[in-house]
This record gives sequence, C-alpha cells and structure tokens, in this order.
Amino acid sequence: PLKPAVPPFVDRITTAPLVVAVPSPEEMRMVPPVFKVLGPAETNTSPATPLVPLPTLTTTTPARPAVAAPVPMNTDPLLLFFEVPVLKKREPLKPAVPPFVDRITTAPLVVAVPSPEEMRTAPPVFKVL
Repeated sequence: PLKPAVPPFVDRITTAPLVVAVPSPEEMRMVPPVFKVLGPAETNTSPATPLVPLPTLTTTTPARPAVAAPVPMNTDPLLLFFEVPVLKKREPLKPAVPPFVDRITTAPLVVAVPSPEEMRTAPPVFKVL
C-alpha cells in the first residue's frame, strides 16, 4: 500500500496499559466435614402411594360425522358435439444439401501385441509345526 504524503493526524498519542497491583486472596485451608452418624449400608425405598386411584384404561373413538355418509358428487366433462379434433401430423424436415460433402472413413488402429509368456506357479504349501 502507498503511504500518504501528509500524516492524517499531527499529534501522536501513546497510551500505556493500566497496570494496577491487585493483591491475591490469602490462602485458606479447610478440612472436609466429618459426620458422626454413619449412613446405612443399603437403602430400600418404595414408591409413594398415590393420593387418588390411578385411572383405568380408557379408549376414545373419534366422533361420528353429522351425516350418515358423504353426499356423492359426479361431474361429467363438457362435451363438444359440434367440434371434431384436428389430427396434427408433423414429420421432421430433411436438409436440402448434406452438411458435409467429404466423407472420411477411418479404419481402426490394429497393432500386433504379443501375448505374455506362459507362467506356471505351484500353490503355496504351509508346513505344520
């Protein structure tokens, strides 16, 4: 980047960070509490008895419709008796002149590649110790 010809601010201000001595808290040593009464080795708690009897199984079916069955609705398509559809038949257009006058025929590249020599390898035999 290019440096400006004249500094943008004539007065340079330098501020040092504020350093304040904060004393650390004094060291405190605490001993964990010791209970005089030992707890039981095993605890068995049963669930609380409900204040109200639990509900029995309730099956609720959806509400029945207000009518016995839906009203059938049948709408026939509008038929045009006086109009007969027109058959549209289109064939692709043929070009008047072939796109390329010169026909190029290229024969496939046939190169004699020798087959690899026959190799016979015996299967590995493991020795039982």
